[in-house]
Amino acid sequence: MRSKKQYDEISGLYDILSKGDDGFLFFRNIAEQQLNKLPGGARILDCSCGTGDHVIWMARQGFEVFASDISDGMLRQARKKANTANANIIFIRSSWEELPENTNKKFDIIFSPGNSFSHLSGFDMLDHTFKSIRKVLKKDGTLYFDLRNWEKTFEENSLLPQKFEIKHEGIKYDVRYAWDLKGWNTLCEMFVDIRKHDETTYRHYAFDFFPLSYIQLHDALKKAGFKTISRDFFPDDDYYYVIAT
Repeated sequence: MRSKKQYDEISGLYDILSKGDDGFLFFRNIAEQQLNKLPGGARILDCSCGTGDHVIWMARQGFEVFASDISDGMLRQARKKANTANANIIFIRSSWEELPENTNKKFDIIFSPGNSFSHLSGFDMLDHTFKSIRKVLKKDGTLYFDLRNWEKTFEENSLLPQKFEIKHEGIKYDVRYAWDLKGWNTLCEMFVDIRKHDETTYRHYAFDFFPLSYIQLHDALKKAGFKTISRDFFPDDDYYYVIAT
């Protein structure tokens, strides 16, 4: 899968890009509401854990925390952070579709933060992903994820090139973003360029994404066996969340 290689390549610099991300706080706010409903020691899986900030936060609250990601590079960064934080987390290298093969556990709640499902490569992968997640959820378990409001993005053509400066661990970085929005339900690309402030050459990265509408996600969840689907979806918001049981 191309996204594995793409995130392996950028794993060492990923935290620079996520610094100050509003989506991080958006996810935490809703996730905390879901965690407060769980008994102590409940079993949790973050199935797109990235460099591990969310799972460390969950482990500190006394839950039994598992973390999976398709990228070995991202998992290496997450393990380093967890070791430093003395956080007890079980890490699994797995794609979404392979979760039933890679763990025999059943989870009270599964999270997928950070607009991760935008990296699905098409409708077949969408269906397989939700069916696999349903298999590793407890009967009354919950799936919670957030996603970019692609309806708004396309209507407003809002993904314009960006250029900005980020300071991370005392070092200044120049960052550039650009997007190739080829169309609805088409594999598109995001480009990220990063360099230290005193460098002349950017490091270039490309990422695939597949824009999905809320209706398409809702239908795939129903097909996978989820019965109740709630969401906070407002046309003017850049992101929304979905909770499915």
